[in-house]
Amino acid sequence: MKLLHTTACIVLATFMVACTSEEPAPVPNLRPDLPGSSDIHIRSIVHSGSIEGSYDWEFEYMDDRMISAKGTLYNPTSHEVEYTSQLTYTPENVTIANSGDLLMNVTLEGNNFVEFLTVNKDEYRFFYADGRLIAWEKTLKDMNFGAEALHARGTIEYKDGDIASITYSENNDDPTYYYCTPSSLYNVNGLLPETLSKQIGCFGFEHLYYAGLMGKATKHLVQTIHVDYPEEAKKDDFKVDFNYSSNKEDNIQLCTYILNGEAVSVNYTY
Repeated sequence: MKLLHTTACIVLATFMVACTSEEPAPVPNLRPDLPGSSDIHIRSIVHSGSIEGSYDWEFEYMDDRMISAKGTLYNPTSHEVEYTSQLTYTPENVTIANSGDLLMNVTLEGNNFVEFLTVNKDEYRFFYADGRLIAWEKTLKDMNFGAEALHARGTIEYKDGDIASITYSENNDDPTYYYCTPSSLYNVNGLLPETLSKQIGCFGFEHLYYAGLMGKATKHLVQTIHVDYPEEAKKDDFKVDFNYSSNKEDNIQLCTYILNGEAVSVNYTY
């Protein structure tokens, strides 16, 4: 009887040691919330017409995370830029591997949005409030994404979840103001406002926004943008009106507008 009792104690002690020595469950990798409220992810963005300085994109996903993107810029006054980007997620960060000589590193803030970004020697900083991008600044030191070397900054103001205005300036120039009027259409696909990537601070890496790494989407699609130039720019103020078409699932498939007297269309696939 004593032997049985001793054996039982040994077995119990061994079981307790085995239980206490188990490794803790692994921390899952980041899963950013993709912009928009639709369960269908955007796969491509393609521009047509006489337009400069816009990237076309192709996206791939796995387990509701963006894992790769291909961006293509055609600028008639410069040259075509094309690169691919691979995104790898860890429990605390995301690693971005680009084709060519674009070395990109990101630091995320507490809500897992990009706070600091370097591309080679270029530096970008982003600021958020209530999950939305409210300000940014960048210093371009190399020739990347088809942009010239400069220091630029922008602030974004919201009203009821929609962009109300953007203040954008370069170097020591007076700012240009972009006033946005929302449409009645909900932004279910989380689309960026057309023509404003540079002013929002994500020109050339819009895929980081679509990967859920640069803040929430606007509540509604943008209907009109009024551009107010400073006097020193010697440019006429103008506005851009946008029209949208959706498919039977209410996903936006087409955006059209007139820019500099030329028709432009943007096609979205899912």
